[in-house]
Amino acid sequence: MSLKKVKIGVVGCGVIGKQHIKAASEAEWIELAAVADANTEAARLAADQFGAGRWYGEAAALLADASVEAVVLAVPTHIRTEMALQALAAGKHVLLEKPLAMRADEIRRLMAARGDRTVAFCSSRFRFLEHAEAARRWIAEGRLGELRVLRCRVNEPAAGRPASPPPTWRVHTSINGGGIVANWGIYDLDYLLGLTGWKLQPEWIIARMWGLAPSISDYFPPGSDSETYGTAYIQCADNIVLTYERGEFMAAPQERTWQIIGSEGSLSLHMTWPSEKTIAAASLHAETGVSSSVVWEGNEDSSWIDKGALLDFARSVAEGKEPATGLAEALKLQTIMDAMYDSARQGAPVAIGAEGGEPR
Repeated sequence: MSLKKVKIGVVGCGVIGKQHIKAASEAEWIELAAVADANTEAARLAADQFGAGRWYGEAAALLADASVEAVVLAVPTHIRTEMALQALAAGKHVLLEKPLAMRADEIRRLMAARGDRTVAFCSSRFRFLEHAEAARRWIAEGRLGELRVLRCRVNEPAAGRPASPPPTWRVHTSINGGGIVANWGIYDLDYLLGLTGWKLQPEWIIARMWGLAPSISDYFPPGSDSETYGTAYIQCADNIVLTYERGEFMAAPQERTWQIIGSEGSLSLHMTWPSEKTIAAASLHAETGVSSSVVWEGNEDSSWIDKGALLDFARSVAEGKEPATGLAEALKLQTIMDAMYDSARQGAPVAIGAEGGEPR
C-alpha cells in the first residue's frame, strides 16, 4: 500500500529514542524530519547517523517546527504529559513512551486536548509480535469459552552485583511513576488486556510491593525508592480475575509465565524473548478431557518490539485509524496501575470506578 509520508520528529535520543529514530529512518512511509535532545551532541550525532532533516537542543524548538506532523516523546514520565500537551496545542500527533503517565488524570488531560489528532502509547510493543496476533485470533474465535483468569508471573533472579547502577529515572518514583511494576507491568497489562479485546472492567485491586532485599540494598544509589517486586489480585466484572506478579533482583529462580484461562480452554503464552517459541492451547472435551494443540510456533522477528508501535502510529496518522493502544486503552491501563500503587501504599484494597475512573 502506498502511503503519504508522515513527517515525524523524535524528542529524546537515548536508548529508546534511538530505536524510534532508526525505525523512522527505515520506513518507506515515514520521513525523519527532526530529532531533539537536551544533550545537543546526542541530537547532532543521531541526526547524522540516521539522516534526520534537522536537530534541536530543545524539545520546544522541535515542537514549534511547522514541518513536523507527528512527534515521538521518548523522555522521562514526569515531564512527558506536559510536553505532549504542548505538541497537541501545536497541532501535532503524539506517540508517548512508557510508563504511560504519572497518574490517570494526565491521560484525561490528553483526552480533553486531543481534538482530531492521533495519540498513541508504546505499551503495545509486544502485541506486534507474530505469536500475539495468532493468540488474539484464537481468543476472538471463542475457543477459550468464558474468560476466568488472566495470569502474569515474571520473576528475574539477582545475577550478582551490577557493573553500574541503573539510571536515575529508573529508580526514583517521582521521575518514573514507579519501578518494575510501572516499567514492565504496563507491558504485561497491555498484552493481556489487548489479546482479550480490552473487555476487562476492573472493580477492585489489592496489591503489595517491596524494594531491594537488605543484603543487596546498595545495588541502587542512595535515595532510590522504586519497587523491585510487586504482586496484585485484580477482581473484574463478569467474574474474571487478573493475578499479577513481577520482580527483579529476586531471591528466587527465574519464572516467565503469561496465561489466559477460560471455561473451555486456556492459552500458555510467552510475551518476551527468546524469539523462538511455542504458544500452546489446552481445550476441554466432555468425553476425553483436556487436549493440547499448538496455536503458533516459530522464530518471530523480534525487531517488531522496537519498531511496531512507531509504525502502527505512523499508519494511524496516515490512514486516520485508531492505534493499537490509544487514549481509551491507556486510561484503563493507567487506572489499574494507579490502583495497584495506591493499594500497596495504603495496605488495603482499592475500588475502581465503573467507567475506569480514578481509584476511590
